[in-house]
Amino acid sequence: MEESLSNAVRDEPAIRQETTTMETDCPKDEQCPIVPEPDKLPTVPEVAQSQSTPEAPPEADRSDEPDKPNGTLSKRQRKKLLKLENWEQRKKEKRQKEKEKMKAKRQEAIQQGLPVRTGPSRKELKRRKVSYGEATIEVAVDLSFDQLMIDKDVAKCVKQLLRMYTLNRRSVRPVPLHFVGIEPGGAVERHLARNDGYRHWDVRFSSEHFMQLFKPSRVVYLTSESEHVLERLEQGCVYVIGGLVDHNQHKGHCYQLAQQHGIRHARLPLAEHLVIKTRTILTINQVFEILLNVHMGKEWQQTLLEVLPARKGVTPKTVPVATQDGANAPESGNAEDCQATAEQSG
Repeated sequence: MEESLSNAVRDEPAIRQETTTMETDCPKDEQCPIVPEPDKLPTVPEVAQSQSTPEAPPEADRSDEPDKPNGTLSKRQRKKLLKLENWEQRKKEKRQKEKEKMKAKRQEAIQQGLPVRTGPSRKELKRRKVSYGEATIEVAVDLSFDQLMIDKDVAKCVKQLLRMYTLNRRSVRPVPLHFVGIEPGGAVERHLARNDGYRHWDVRFSSEHFMQLFKPSRVVYLTSESEHVLERLEQGCVYVIGGLVDHNQHKGHCYQLAQQHGIRHARLPLAEHLVIKTRTILTINQVFEILLNVHMGKEWQQTLLEVLPARKGVTPKTVPVATQDGANAPESGNAEDCQATAEQSG
């Protein structure tokens, strides 16, 4: 190969001279059939380059794929949309099968003379409405974090809201619930709309910020980063839970919000009543269930042991009697601030 390459390089001037002589001798007539061809002999750098550079693979034939103008869904997006539609259809079918199964169990229980249900009936639950005028506390969920969550986490957040509503609806002493800061047409509203009839829930939905709905003196933002401990629930206060499911990626965000707005903030008394060896981050519905149980008269320690999952491995801590009574407010100020403000607004 090297010998033939050197011979080609050596003979290159002679070949070029012969070609030039032929072109000179040939008459320049338009009817002359001889057309001089370009020099096809590769030079040494071209040969080396052709040997070192691999030949590019041919382009795939995409004649069978349709053109994708602006605004058209890609193949992956169409597949995802189809999967979502199929899931919605299967959800309705699954719900219908569950209804039929429950109906069959009910008929079997009636035939055997067993109690049909242990909790309140659906009609009783529908008649049970929250009295906002007689409420001692209120709970609001701040849902203004669409931009901080991916779609999967928004879906988890809405599921926790559904559990909150279910807990409150079945409670003997429900509290007024507010879902605020919902962006119109945003991810939270889109996932809420997947629950049929969510607008009929006994919940006050609002796109406004909680600072526009409640007086700042009534608001207590619950955040685990706060240095103030929530030792008792104050009458007339609105306890705000951050509706942010981010797996601790935006640590301290709710705490910073409370400081920016100049409102009170507090954390649940987990370390004061329990020995916890894991993280103290709780879900939205767990925080609400703790507030609901304490609102119904349960002790903090008992409530925390019941609500926190067993995987956290919590154990009770010896608590002084003074702490159980809860003589301090979540932050500096009189304990009657919320109650006085609520009476003035009422």
